[in-house]
Amino acid sequence: MPLSPEIKTIPSMIANFTRAGLTFELINALTRGETGRDMAEDGKRLLKELGKTSHVEINGTENIPKDSGGLIVFNHPNMDVLVPAFLTLMIKIKDIGKVNGKLLWGSEVPLFGKFNESFPVPVSIKFIKRFHNLYYKNVISVPMSKGRPDYELGRFSALRKAINSLKNGDFVLVSPEGHVEVKNTISPLDSFHNGSGGLSIMATKLRLPILPVGI
Repeated sequence: MPLSPEIKTIPSMIANFTRAGLTFELINALTRGETGRDMAEDGKRLLKELGKTSHVEINGTENIPKDSGGLIVFNHPNMDVLVPAFLTLMIKIKDIGKVNGKLLWGSEVPLFGKFNESFPVPVSIKFIKRFHNLYYKNVISVPMSKGRPDYELGRFSALRKAINSLKNGDFVLVSPEGHVEVKNTISPLDSFHNGSGGLSIMATKLRLPILPVGI
């Protein structure tokens, strides 16, 4: 089974974080067990570096409501494209909607994987848990590897938090693919992760907008 695409982008992402002055700052915050950092604010700093190699243009921001939250559904291209696009979107949500964007984010770093079958990097679960706690206002942590003992319970908990966030007027962001696309092609429907359909139903029941985003 091949190495996951996420693994291959780690060195370049660390370099961008370092140039943005965030690497040692985040290491200190994680070491002290801090929580509650603002991803949009840190994202602005990181985008200054990412913007040197990636150009992001967002169209359709007039569809982001100013008086309610909603569900944003996006595809999952490679990380070099996704990260600057996602951070730009998070900043737009905060600037326009004045509410938090909350991303359903895998709670481990996949070492090997193809579509929804993945195997986490050893010890990455503990690290990602701390990282997600650091940005708990913007992240809903979701187990991705079916071999984890907390897989079912963790995904149920994530779904419940996402529904509560929708009810509280936040934006919830989810990628039904849940994995990097192969050759920037939308993945087969039968490879999508379970759960996003339930969020769509709940958003509809709450009469909240569902905004599809193509990256």
